[in-house]
Amino acid sequence: MLMLRTRTLLLAPALALAFAACGGGSGPASSTVGPPGPTTPADMTPPSTPTGLTAVAAGSSVINLSWNASTDNVGVTGYAVRRNGIQVATPVTASYANTGLSAGTAYSFSVAARDAAGNSSLYSASASSTTAGTPPPGGIPSTLGWFQIPSTKLRSVCADGVFPEVRGNTGCASVTLAWSGGVMDTARNRLVMWGGGHTDYAGNEVYALDLNTLTLSRLNDPSTPVRDGCTNGGIYADGRPSSRHSYNHVAYLPNQDAMFAWGGSQWQCGNDGADAWLFNFSDLSWTKKSSTNGPRGGIFASPVSYDQNTDLVYVFDWSDLRSFNPSTNTWSRRSSASISGGAAAAVIDPVRKKYFFGIAGLGTNLHWYDVSSSTALVAHQSQPTTGCAGFLGSERVGMEYDPVQDRIVGWNGGDTVYILNPDTLTCATVSYPGGPSAIPQGTYGRFRYSPSLNVFVVCNGVDDNCYTLRLTL
Repeated sequence: MLMLRTRTLLLAPALALAFAACGGGSGPASSTVGPPGPTTPADMTPPSTPTGLTAVAAGSSVINLSWNASTDNVGVTGYAVRRNGIQVATPVTASYANTGLSAGTAYSFSVAARDAAGNSSLYSASASSTTAGTPPPGGIPSTLGWFQIPSTKLRSVCADGVFPEVRGNTGCASVTLAWSGGVMDTARNRLVMWGGGHTDYAGNEVYALDLNTLTLSRLNDPSTPVRDGCTNGGIYADGRPSSRHSYNHVAYLPNQDAMFAWGGSQWQCGNDGADAWLFNFSDLSWTKKSSTNGPRGGIFASPVSYDQNTDLVYVFDWSDLRSFNPSTNTWSRRSSASISGGAAAAVIDPVRKKYFFGIAGLGTNLHWYDVSSSTALVAHQSQPTTGCAGFLGSERVGMEYDPVQDRIVGWNGGDTVYILNPDTLTCATVSYPGGPSAIPQGTYGRFRYSPSLNVFVVCNGVDDNCYTLRLTL
């Protein structure tokens, strides 16, 4: 705090006389000064916040912006335009053409109004657009929003064209079409997908989208000949698991460098299995694991989630929470009492150390178990949420933890994602144009987070390219 002090000025006699001669004394002044006149109060009122901001791409390097003009008690003198959070222009009218942009890149804009006194409004709601054309070399753009990855249609690497025996009713489209999921292989920065099953598809091969090279590939070939999984213990003749809907029954285990898979609707009978498998990425081999004391069989959409704090895999089987220890190959029942549940989507929050899940058909309550202990029995907890209706009511959504925002992110198709705050039990929505379409059977684990790139990735249709989504810079 600045402290002001008064100080007496002592003048020498000669200096005092000179000071008095200049009118500094107590004698009569040569002129008088009247009272101060009226003053104009400073303008402290900011303009109104701009509304109606639109962003429209006009080719590969230009995005045109327009918005509703702001009002002010004196007058608006101009605007400030931010692109991806950084000011790039100060136009004087309610429009602006942002030129010199990169092709095939998403940009987000917001606008504030200013007046002559220097007052500034709040920034408007953001608007986004993606320029036309192919992105520049260097991979995924660093800007916010959706990015369609060129030449990543799964159809181009499908096995059913080479192995007609595995085609089934829908062919390898079932890898994304028929209730199937995937995992993020964080060691290699790739989304790995596995699915098929029932009468849809007999192929049990595995696919991978490499985010470093932006290429999609088939990691191995399907097993042949195929046979009914239900009458053969869920195993094909070569010892690999029969094809199946994988739902959200899969998770990546970093310490084992493997994909864990539980159950799923098997080729050809359609019954959900009660078997556990590891797909080893080092040699692309399958290993069957114990199912003793594991989740109930015959249950679909029993969400699997890996806990990095305990190195355990958790599964909610519509009744109990169970954990699998990959180091000891053992299952444990972890819930203190069974609950009446149903098909669910789930994720483990490693900060709050909770297994969060939403149950389809039971409204928008957020459910959870405290998994801070690796051995304790835990109680089911649930509370209603606000703003989460498009997210928590389905087991088919993509559901991931975002470590940058410390939030749970849900996606159910289209441009919009839901940002769930587990502390306040509220969801905010964020939308960027150009998001991938929803499919009726849902996305499950094909929506994942890449920690090395800070983007979400999703592959949602056999004849559609895959996408990334950047939510934070």
